[in-house]
Amino acid sequence: MIIDIKKTILRKNLGKFIALIILALVICVLLFIPFSHDLIPGLSNNLLAIFIAIAYMIYAFYESFRNYNYIYFSDESDKIILRYFSPGVFTSKKNSIEIPKRDFAGYQLSAFFMRYRETLTLMKHSGKSIARYPPVSITALSPDERESLIYSLNKLKTRHESR
Repeated sequence: MIIDIKKTILRKNLGKFIALIILALVICVLLFIPFSHDLIPGLSNNLLAIFIAIAYMIYAFYESFRNYNYIYFSDESDKIILRYFSPGVFTSKKNSIEIPKRDFAGYQLSAFFMRYRETLTLMKHSGKSIARYPPVSITALSPDERESLIYSLNKLKTRHESR
């Protein structure tokens, strides 16, 4: 099974970019184009521009809190491959986890604040102990993609435990 959420991440980034352009246009119109009266009675256009900017900041904070990652997952070869990176402007480091299926020891899901931010930690047998890889944010996965990923990992874990 292969999970590649490139289109989801591109759609989210495009949505953020369009929202930023609309924000800039609306604020410029409110601040620099004179109106004979306020758009909302009792609320000056300057104050309305500030409220819209604050609403965008709340939206941007929410999006950064979710910590979306681009994820590519494959279990079709003799390895489990999980590639991921954060598509943010300042974070361009691309990471890859490759675990031979015979060394797969399991996984752990961690959720924060009612699954608004969810991470997956893969584990691997390493000699006599179990090594944990860094947690990967799986928040950007759709519910179907998430269930497919968990189903595939459970199948691999069960197959390994039955040996």
